[in-house]
Order: sequence, then structure tokens, then C-alpha cells
Amino acid sequence: MRINVVIGAFASLPPAPAGAVEKVWAQLAASMAASGHEVTALCPAWGDLPATEEVDGVHYIRSSGFKRVGSTLRELPLEYRYARSMRRLLPPADVTVCNSFWMPVLLKKQKARFGLIDLHLQRFPKRQMFLYRKIDRISTVSEAIATAVRSQTPSVGHLLDVIPNPVDLEVYHPPEKRSDRARLEVLFHGRIHPEKGINVLIDATRIAQRLGVVFDVAVTGPHQREMGGGGDAYLSSLRTQAEGLPVRFESPVFDQHELADRLRRCDIHCYPSLAFHGEASPVAPVEAMACGAVPVVSDLPQFSGYARHMETALVFEREGSGAPERLAEALIKLVKDDALRDRLRSAALQQAQDLAVDLIAARHLEDWKRLQDQSQGGGG
Repeated sequence: MRINVVIGAFASLPPAPAGAVEKVWAQLAASMAASGHEVTALCPAWGDLPATEEVDGVHYIRSSGFKRVGSTLRELPLEYRYARSMRRLLPPADVTVCNSFWMPVLLKKQKARFGLIDLHLQRFPKRQMFLYRKIDRISTVSEAIATAVRSQTPSVGHLLDVIPNPVDLEVYHPPEKRSDRARLEVLFHGRIHPEKGINVLIDATRIAQRLGVVFDVAVTGPHQREMGGGGDAYLSSLRTQAEGLPVRFESPVFDQHELADRLRRCDIHCYPSLAFHGEASPVAPVEAMACGAVPVVSDLPQFSGYARHMETALVFEREGSGAPERLAEALIKLVKDDALRDRLRSAALQQAQDLAVDLIAARHLEDWKRLQDQSQGGGG
């Protein structure tokens, strides 16, 4: 099968600094290539990375691209310019999967050349889904997003397919032996942005310390606005909030192997996101689970596919007053109960096995093959 993977205008694929979507599709593309498919990945240019090269059996084409400007209305025209530019570079394909606002719209009348058109959706819809009624598939990563799409645009409901994000188990795996430490460490990794709830984690740390339970906290990730962060002022406000607490802000880690090493050194991974409409199915907790950390997450439905309270994680209620107290209670419970940590760690590791890259890639390939067969047989 000839497969095009098109990434949007504002972030490139690894080894460039990348978000969850970009990391996921670099992994899936490599898996598909390894199973014998001809895969081309198109993404924005970045730094001194070459315009074209072969990586892990995938043909990369890097061109154009823009920095984020922090406004959807201002970014949509940039995304359109990028899509028009990248369309000229697309090779013929049997499937073109796009994480791009405009590319599916531009390609929907060119299926003879570019094959099945698949929009890969990793954000909550904002009333735009009517644009994609003429494409072949809308793939997304959580039932929460699929439900929102069906609610906003029932006419595209039949195009939806929910397949979770994968984790690369060759990179993300537990340590051979966990190191003993005087105090347990709680780690957050992800974009440093107000919607991520890092302020709630800091408040929870202060509450726990006041109750006599002390643990170390590390926060790592990009804070720059062009990388989806909250900016310098927001990071400064978090540093001020954390004064007097065992909270450390670390430089972001973009190399996957280095990130996995960092995750293996923590005991608990906390992802207290508050962003009901800003999250799809975050990969950060899954990466941590695969590395042997115990996840603590908010009760966003996007986490429910892999983070189940008292089964594979601890889950706290994020809405209403008292969120820091509820998060503190969860963290204190884990810090004090070695047996609970061990049980949740084992269950989380097993859950991560079900999200292996090759398994998730195979599900996409099977669905594309089904759609091809339907099209060739005249099915619906």
C-alpha cells in the first residue's frame, strides 16, 4: 500500500521538537514501512534537517511551515498556504492521512491520485467537521472526541473510527531495577500551559507538605508559545507559586531515548490536565506507564481508555473547588502505600503493552484495507 502521512503547518516530525501527534505518526509511519508499505511523510522544514531523506524506511519530505502565532483565526490562513504548498509535493498514493485542517478539503476531489482521504483528529471539533463530509475516514483517538464530532456534525458520524495513540515499547520500557531514594519523585512532562493543571499540582504539593508528606516534584516540557506553551510570564508565575517547595523546573527533553530515561527515574507521573476541549488522548501518561511510573491523572474522559481509577492509575476529580486537595489526597495515598504503587505499576505496564506501535499501526492498515475493499466492490 502507498501511504502519505501529512503533518500540519506548525510542528515538524522527530528528530525536530515535536508534540504528541508528530511523535505518534513518526512511529506509525516507521511501523507501516517495516511491514512492507511504501510510506511518505510530509512535514514542515526545521533547522538544518534535509529537505528529503529516508528514515526508518520512510521517505521524508520537509518544506514550508510556520511558527504558531497564538490565534486560530490568524493560523488558519497560514495552514491553508502550507497545505497548498505541500499538495504539490504529494506523490500518488492509495491512502493519504492528514493531521492538517485544510489538506483533506483540498484533496477530496483528487482521490484518483491520492487514494483514500483520512483526517486524523486529535483535538475537539470546533464546528468545522462539515468540511470533511466528502472524505473517506475520520480517525481519532478517544471516544470523547468521537462523541463530540457526532453531536456537532451527525452527517460525518459514519466516517469515524476510534483507535488510541500508541507507545513505542522499544524506547519506553521499565528499568531493569528501580533505584531506591530517600523521597519519591512525582514528574510532569508535557507542554507547560495553563490548561495542563501544573498549578494544581503545585498547590497539591504544598497541601501534602503541610500534612507532613513530602515528595519531590519535577516539571519538564516546553513553555514557549510557539511550541504550544503558556509563555515566559506563565512559567515565571509557576516558579513563584512553587517557592519554598521541593519543585524543580527542568529543561524540556525532545529526544525520545533521553525522555524515556527521564521517565524511568521517576516514581509517579502526574498529568493533572484541566482541558476538556484541549486534550485528545495524551501520550505522556502512556509513555510514563510503559516506563514503570504510576500515573495520576484528572478525570477527563480522554484518559478513560487506559487510566482507570484504582486499576491502572489514580484519578482525581478536576472540576469544582477542592481540586488541589483531591490531587493531594491521591498523591499522599500513593506515597504512603508501597503495595498500592506496586500493584498499579504492574497493571499500568500491562496496559501499555496493548498500545504497542505495531498493534495500533495494524488497526489503521486493516481499516484502510476494509475501506478500499468497499470502494472497489461498490460498498457503502
